[in-house]
Amino acid sequence: MRVSELATRENVNWLMPPARRFYGIMSVLLLASLGTVVAALWLGYPEMGLLPWVGLVFGGIVLVMMVLPRNWQRWRLAEIAWDEHHLYLLNGGEDRALALPRAVLVGITRDRKVGHDGQWLDFSLDLGLDEAALADATTLLGLGREGTHEAAPGVYRFGFKRAWHSRRALDRVLATLYPV
Repeated sequence: MRVSELATRENVNWLMPPARRFYGIMSVLLLASLGTVVAALWLGYPEMGLLPWVGLVFGGIVLVMMVLPRNWQRWRLAEIAWDEHHLYLLNGGEDRALALPRAVLVGITRDRKVGHDGQWLDFSLDLGLDEAALADATTLLGLGREGTHEAAPGVYRFGFKRAWHSRRALDRVLATLYPV
């Protein structure tokens, strides 16, 4: 399944960046890169030294990345979504999604923890998966076997870090997925 197809469906809840914060940051980055390119050209003309060239090259690279429409899609940063019947694990960068039945969700751990690679995880999902579904999920999320933790026999814990939400807002969003 593709994440772009899932984005067109109705009644799907997403854990993605809030619109105001996401578009605000994207706008600031766009204006900063444009300002860097203009300043590099303005300050460097007519004798382009090293510093204006550095500003022009790096500002131009960021500017090109910012004007691409795919970078303005919030769902590309989402890692999970859900509806009445399914929980979707997402990889927006590769536009792939894995649909799992909601019954595989055993629990949610809302405590912040340090993951296996030293990153802070905002919450964890405990999923009851068989070996084939576990292999699909770890492949989709780009994890090795060490990226999952077996919380109980057949129940694996997946940590998520890209919430962009405050602790209270994250709890409100996750309450629709798994009420406390």
